[in-house]
Amino acid sequence: MSERDPQAQEEHPPRPFAVVTGDRTLSERLFLLWDLAIIVLVSLNLALILFDALFAIGPLADVFASVAPGMHGWYESAVHENFVAIDLAFVAIFVADVLAGWVLAIVQQRYYRWYFYPFARWYDVLGCIPVAGFRFLRVLRVVTILMRLQRLGVIDIRNWAVYKTFMVYYDIVVEEISDRVVIKVLSGAQEELESGGQELSHRVVREVIQPRQQRLVNATSTHIENAIMAAYKANRDELQAYVANVVNRGVNNNTALRNLERVPMLGSFVTHALDDAITETVNNILDEAVDGLSSADFDALVQNVTDSVITRLLADDIGQNSELRDAVIEILDLVKEQVAVQRWREHFE
Repeated sequence: MSERDPQAQEEHPPRPFAVVTGDRTLSERLFLLWDLAIIVLVSLNLALILFDALFAIGPLADVFASVAPGMHGWYESAVHENFVAIDLAFVAIFVADVLAGWVLAIVQQRYYRWYFYPFARWYDVLGCIPVAGFRFLRVLRVVTILMRLQRLGVIDIRNWAVYKTFMVYYDIVVEEISDRVVIKVLSGAQEELESGGQELSHRVVREVIQPRQQRLVNATSTHIENAIMAAYKANRDELQAYVANVVNRGVNNNTALRNLERVPMLGSFVTHALDDAITETVNNILDEAVDGLSSADFDALVQNVTDSVITRLLADDIGQNSELRDAVIEILDLVKEQVAVQRWREHFE
C-alpha cells in the first residue's frame, strides 16, 4: 500500500466507499497511516540490522557486556540467536505491502502493463530478500514514502537539517561530476579543432552566425551608430578645434595662399575667409556624417560588410590558421574556466 501514487489517484474518481472527513477522505487517511507505519517498521528493521551487525563484532560485544551484562544476555538469547526469524517477520510485512501496492497499481491502471510494477519498484522487491546485500535497499522505501508525503503536503522535508545537509553535499557531488564531464567534452572539441578539424568552425558559421545574420547586422549598425554619436557629442568641441588647427596649418603651408596675403588690403581677408570656410565645411561634413549613421544607406553599408565577412567565413578555403577556429578555441577556454569555478564553496564561506 505504501506504493500508492497520489498523482495516479487524482486522475481517477473517488471510490464509492470513500468517506470524506475534513480535507481528506477516510481512505487517504488510512493510506497515510499505513505509510507512516511502514516508515516506522523499516526504520526499526534497519536499526536492528545495524545493531546486530555491530553486536557480531567481538570487541564491541564485550564492551556491551561490560556496560550492561543483563541486557547483553537478553539480546544475545532473545534477539541475536533469532535474528533471522525476526527479520523474516519484517520481510513478511514488507512483502504484504509490496503485493498490496501491486494490486492497487493494477486497479488504478497506473502502469502501461500490469507486470511493470515490480520493475518500477525494484528496490522494494529486492529489499524483501532476507540477504545482507539487499536488506539496506529498504532505506529506499523510506525515501520514496517521504517524497510522496512531501508531494501530498503532509511534511516539508526541505526545512529539515538532515535534508539541508544532504543537499549541500549532493550539490557538491553533482557539480564536481558535471564540471568534469563538461570540461572533458570541451577539451575534446578543442583537440579536434587544433588537430585541423574544420567541421565545428563551419557549423558555428552555418548554424549560429548565418541564421542570425540580419539581427547581427541590425545590432552591429545600432552599436556602431550609438558609439560614434556618443563619442562625437562628448568630444565635438575638441574635434572642431583640431579641424581648425589642421586647416589653419594647411592654409599657412600653402604657397599660393601665402602669396595671396601679399596682395594689399584683400590678401589677408581672403586667406582668413578661406580658412573659416574650409573649417566650417569640414565641421558640417562631420556633423552630417554622424547624423547620417541612422540612415538606410549606412545600414546598407553594414549589410554589405557583414555579408562579405560571412561569405568569407563560409568559404571552403578556411585553413588551419583560421581566425574563427582560434576564436572558438579561446571561447571554449573561457567556458572551461567558468565551469571549473567551484560554486559549492559558497556554502562554507
